[in-house]
Amino acid sequence: MQSNSAEASPTGALQLQGTDLPAFIDALPVGVLIVDGDGAIRLANTQLLAMFGYEHNALTGQPVEMLVPDALRPGHCGMRTGFAHAPQQRPMGGGKPLHARRHDGTLFPVEIGLAPLDSKLGPMVMATVVDISQRDRLQGELSALIDSTPMGIAVIDAAGRITRMNHRGAAMFGYDVEELIGKPLELLIPERHRPAHEGYRTDYLANPEPRFMGKGRDLTGLHHDGTEFPVEVGLNLFGDGAARAVVTTINDITDRKYAEQALRQANADLDEFTYVASHDLKSPVRGIGSLLEWIEEDLGDDIPPDVRHNLDRARIRVDRMQQLIDDLLIYSRAGRVRDAFEDTDLDALFDEILETVAPPDGFSVCRELDVSRVQTAKTPLATVLRNLVSNAIKHHDREHGEVVLRVRRHGAYLVFEVCDDGPGVPPSAHDRICKLFQTLSSSTDQPRSGIGLAVSKRLVQTHGGTLEIDSRENERGSIFRFTWPLVKRKDLHDQAD
Repeated sequence: MQSNSAEASPTGALQLQGTDLPAFIDALPVGVLIVDGDGAIRLANTQLLAMFGYEHNALTGQPVEMLVPDALRPGHCGMRTGFAHAPQQRPMGGGKPLHARRHDGTLFPVEIGLAPLDSKLGPMVMATVVDISQRDRLQGELSALIDSTPMGIAVIDAAGRITRMNHRGAAMFGYDVEELIGKPLELLIPERHRPAHEGYRTDYLANPEPRFMGKGRDLTGLHHDGTEFPVEVGLNLFGDGAARAVVTTINDITDRKYAEQALRQANADLDEFTYVASHDLKSPVRGIGSLLEWIEEDLGDDIPPDVRHNLDRARIRVDRMQQLIDDLLIYSRAGRVRDAFEDTDLDALFDEILETVAPPDGFSVCRELDVSRVQTAKTPLATVLRNLVSNAIKHHDREHGEVVLRVRRHGAYLVFEVCDDGPGVPPSAHDRICKLFQTLSSSTDQPRSGIGLAVSKRLVQTHGGTLEIDSRENERGSIFRFTWPLVKRKDLHDQAD
């Protein structure tokens, strides 16, 4: 605009050579002010009048300070003087947030650009004003969203400096947000890893893609107190050109590592115990059984009744010990998933189970199947059902009974129910009977290790399902209900032995 001189018309309006200046400025999509050297408004376009809530020509001749918040008015004259001494096109405020005052006294955030303007009336200033209320609102919502995220989020510029960090991320490392803004990311990385990190960052910016950081390596973050903790870090590039930044998500996985370590230790202990049970217990138990046979042979046919009774009792206990060892091996293997999904006919599966369990003549087994064929891990499912059906019959207290088998589909799961009209299970015993070596019955008529329900629950949970018991105090009958997945889960079905 400096190539066209501006002058005042007899009516006081500014004009450009051959151009009606108000009409030209009204065509601009931003608010525009022209202010003279004394700070008086010479022109305000329609966009600006609407933005500030004034009528047409209401601002002409008025001091520009009437658009400035009351608290800032005393210092505004000095700012105008400073601009007059060094006039140049630039944004106002030097990067600080700016607010303007509407006609009704309310304040709103703005961005203001300044440019010197020569005219026959002397130096003037043209200011462009943009209402950024909506942008600030969206940024505020974005900030609130980032701060409410239950993981650490940091934005890192191309130079490796932290430009944004949410409160969760700062607290994770033991800092306040303000302490981290502008600091190098290496502040949060253990010192031994810092020399290599710059290279990793350069490589990522050269080949950016959404991914987790440090694949195949254990990553740790450096807390403000000097301790380290395990982290999981996700990376994604944001923006382009000079404004490129990396959005980083950070999770403190200390609890997960504790759980993984505890699980590894538990599995290792169980494997060790299984080895001992298999190799160090079976041999002596078999030896005791052989000794009993030799003693019986040495005594011949004329064994006193009380001696034979004691030998029989000893043999029963040896058999129970051998069964106990076998059951322990079964239980230890129940937590490992290596089963292929296969097409399974549920009716045929129940036929196989009932053929194995062989219910007594006094028992009837009914089926209510809403699903006939599924793709699932057949072998462990059959083991769970066999144990539950066998328990329903074995622990029944009458010669005649009924067992009902129900199957229905619920989302990505099958829901199985094994219902019986037996003595029931008191609610106080629900948890106990699903633990290793726990039974309700104290009968010694047949050996019962209490392993069946423990194995069933372990198999169900290992495959991603749940098992529950539905029965009431002082009422007959129980329902053993469990869910069984119809989809493969990578975290369960890809485990190695």
